[in-house]
Amino acid sequence: MSTSLQAYECLNAQYNPDSEEVWILALNSQMRLIRKEMLFRGTVDHCLLHPRDIFRFLVRNNASSFIMAHNHPSDDCLPSEQDLAMTRKIYRLSQVIQIPMNDHIILSSDAYFSMADHGYFLKWRKKKSGNWIY
Repeated sequence: MSTSLQAYECLNAQYNPDSEEVWILALNSQMRLIRKEMLFRGTVDHCLLHPRDIFRFLVRNNASSFIMAHNHPSDDCLPSEQDLAMTRKIYRLSQVIQIPMNDHIILSSDAYFSMADHGYFLKWRKKKSGNWIY
């Protein structure tokens, strides 16, 4: 699963128009899907999640990397400030734990937004003052 379109197609059938859900796609070293699972379900406009549950799932499934995805029942697939803050936190943790986060996809009923495709992950990795930012 090496493109955001492949991830979107893998998850599109699970789209829930009634409540936000967070899905994790665990990938092996060849970027093939090991397992996908909905780890969190929230309300129509909010979903609580905890990084430890994400990484527990990944370790149990022996994942080499992963893609996170969630839906926006509002049908606006642009990330909120809260989406960006949580993604950056999980992205940084993934670098420390050494199970890289490849993308975070936000789904609407007929479209998606890829944070990797829009350069967020590269931005968060940029070198600043001689130190890598994670």
